[in-house]
Amino acid sequence: MRLRRRRVIFIAGALVIVWMVIVLLTPPPSTSQSNRRSDDNELDNVENLRASYNAQKAGGAVREQEPKYVGKEFADFEDFQPGDGALRNNESMKLTVKTEKLPINDNSYNGSALLDIEKDLVPKNISAVKTNPSAIWDIAASWVKSLEIHPELAPELGDVLNALSTVPIIEADVGYKGTQLKARFALQGGQMVVFKPKRFPREHVIYGKPYAGYDRHNGEIASFHLDRVLGLRRAPLVAGRTVNLRTEVKPVATRLLLDTFLTKDNNTCFYGKCYYCNPEEPACADGDIMEGSVTLWLPKDRSLKKWHHLWSRTYKDGKKARWEVDNTYCRDVMVKYPLDKYPLVLDMIDAAVFDYLIGNADRHQYETFKDDGDQGMLLLLDNAKSFGNPHHDEKSILAPLYQCCRLRQTLWVKLQSLENGVLSKVMRQVLSHDPVSPVLTEKHLTAMDRRLGHIIAMFRKCFKEHGEKNVLQ
Repeated sequence: MRLRRRRVIFIAGALVIVWMVIVLLTPPPSTSQSNRRSDDNELDNVENLRASYNAQKAGGAVREQEPKYVGKEFADFEDFQPGDGALRNNESMKLTVKTEKLPINDNSYNGSALLDIEKDLVPKNISAVKTNPSAIWDIAASWVKSLEIHPELAPELGDVLNALSTVPIIEADVGYKGTQLKARFALQGGQMVVFKPKRFPREHVIYGKPYAGYDRHNGEIASFHLDRVLGLRRAPLVAGRTVNLRTEVKPVATRLLLDTFLTKDNNTCFYGKCYYCNPEEPACADGDIMEGSVTLWLPKDRSLKKWHHLWSRTYKDGKKARWEVDNTYCRDVMVKYPLDKYPLVLDMIDAAVFDYLIGNADRHQYETFKDDGDQGMLLLLDNAKSFGNPHHDEKSILAPLYQCCRLRQTLWVKLQSLENGVLSKVMRQVLSHDPVSPVLTEKHLTAMDRRLGHIIAMFRKCFKEHGEKNVLQ
């Protein structure tokens, strides 16, 4: 055992030395070259990936790759750094905003027609996903840009989601850091994903503090689809999946994960490794079959940077943050971080709209792509503390809205198109394509319509007090 350990340490040290030599000998990139590829090159690359993917219909060997995962090299919490808005302005020239053709106040709409937003959810090349999944993983990776995780029009989206739900698991391990139970899977083709197990039946209601309870796997699934419906496109791709823990997971599990498996009431369970994970509170399958959500990890070249949320809770009994007791808080925020230089403040307001609709009061920090600095987008990650109580509307989530009275005009137009019950109808249809459908109960769908009404009313009040031109950005 000691000899083996020494051998591993020797090999690891040799690899580190080789890496350092490569870094020292590699010349720095020319400053005259752009850090980004041209639009034409990006388009050509995506088309080449699509061509390669479509060519797999005839079958062939699966090309194994190194797992593609995002580097969790988080920086310490810090304030924004000044920026000139160059990234946002340049990207906005490329990303044209197009309002979806949703059934707006149409009495003839009965939920049977296929909406435009649904068409990309339909798998189009299932055989290629089975024979060479790495091609579809490459397409999903090519979608990720500074201001979107996937494009508005993504014909292969249905195939990516289908792959998340069906491609064989080749390795299973404990989840990355965090407070909640999760597992990390490597799927055939080298794609890393996060698996969050089902902990509650759909009808279960979470009471108590607004961030109480285990993660809800169905909340991750529904949140991804709502992100698409709102046109934000900042949430990672998520699909539901059922796995056989005995035949699909345990044979490829690491010892670290295997040691957390146990049997309870004739059901196979595991408790993983996390801050709150323990043997007394495992996640249990129905026999050997476990339902869960599978989240696609971001490309490994997209390292993340963690930021402190300006409307973060203290998570301490008897102690509140300033924004919780001072409704003038946003005045100081906008003085310190002018909206024309700090678009992340508007991203926080977008996120507040999103979180209020799903009932997520647990966004105490957030991430952006590290290379984009303070001009990148606020990513909507870890959305599983959602859809806990359809009877309760946590108004504190809306503090950035009613304290700032600012909103992007594009999101305002989208919200108006989803009024009068349209939101629940659209969500019901898009969620029907997921393999673990029904994802949400009717009570949760109705709650989203009710909460949307609150948001609309709040901004109409802002218009009266501050003028629509001042409110909409």
